[in-house]
Formats: sequence, C-alpha cells, structure tokens
Amino acid sequence: MREGWFLMNAAEVERWLRAARSGEEVELGEALSVEEALDYRNRGNLPDGSGRTLRLVLTPDPGQRVEDRRLLFEPDFHEAPEWRRPGSKPVNVIPITSADSAVPPAPWWEQEDVGELETEWQRTGTVAGLTVSAEYRSFVLKTVAALQRAGIPVTVDSVTDSISRWLAPADVARIKESLQQREPGG
Repeated sequence: MREGWFLMNAAEVERWLRAARSGEEVELGEALSVEEALDYRNRGNLPDGSGRTLRLVLTPDPGQRVEDRRLLFEPDFHEAPEWRRPGSKPVNVIPITSADSAVPPAPWWEQEDVGELETEWQRTGTVAGLTVSAEYRSFVLKTVAALQRAGIPVTVDSVTDSISRWLAPADVARIKESLQQREPGG
C-alpha cells in the first residue's frame, strides 16, 4: 500500500497489515486525495455503509517523526477538530517503516525534547509554563513537545485543541479543567 489517505474498516486494516508483514502486495479500501480526505473528515469522518473511516498511511523516513510526516497530509491536525459530531471517528494513523529503516522509538521520557519537559515538571510541576497534574502529565508532555516542534504557542487551549483530535470530549474537558485550575491566578 502506498502512503496516503484511505477509507478502510478495521478488517481491511488487519488484512492489509498481515499482507504487508508477509511481503504480499494488496490494495484494500478506497484511496483518496488529500482534498477528498479532508473534505470527508470535515463532514464528520462518519463510517460509511461498509464501516470505513479515514486511515492515513504514513511512511516516515528514518529518524523522521510521524507527526512531521502527518503535517503534509493533515496540516491542521493540532487544531481542535471542529468537524467531530456524534458518531465521528478520530483519524486513524498507520505509520509504516521498513525493517531496514525502522528506528525503535525511545520511551517518551527518553526523547530529548520530552525528557527536558519531564525534567522541568519534576523540578517545578510545570510544563512550558502550565502547571500539570501527575494524572495528565504524559498527555501534556508529549503534546507540548509536538506543539513546540510545530511552532505553535503553548497555551491551555492549544494543548487541549491538539489532544481533542484523539481523546473523547469528556476526557478533553477534564484535562482542560485541570490545566485551567492550575494556571497562575486560576
């Protein structure tokens, strides 16, 4: 399967992954252009009659972050997903690397930029100026690092907008409330 947007259901993804691991070439799902995929997403990314939703297959270069590759296909993925509605599914990202080029990801606390934020949190209880509870630390650390890499200012809103693309609205609301309660003067 080539890199890009596809409408696929879970069974098609599983069949494709099995085939990819065995070296077999198969085409499953429906390939979409970036424009078609973003239009589908903006209409809600609701499952079609076959249970298909958006899947973004990415083939990052060795050492390249998946999120950097994703920006080429979904440049607004850090923004709050205003397209979500009842029944919407989050965009499913499938990163594919070859066995030769795969660099095993370091645990989040060993990634340089995230590790620096963890050190800050251990020392001060803050991450990029936001006071963060231990309960939400890993979500916030990784999100802050991604926002910083993308050049997006780190605020309560930018953090919660970014995580809202893959967490349920109730979870996002709890994290936002926790961050707001802990803001200086909050």
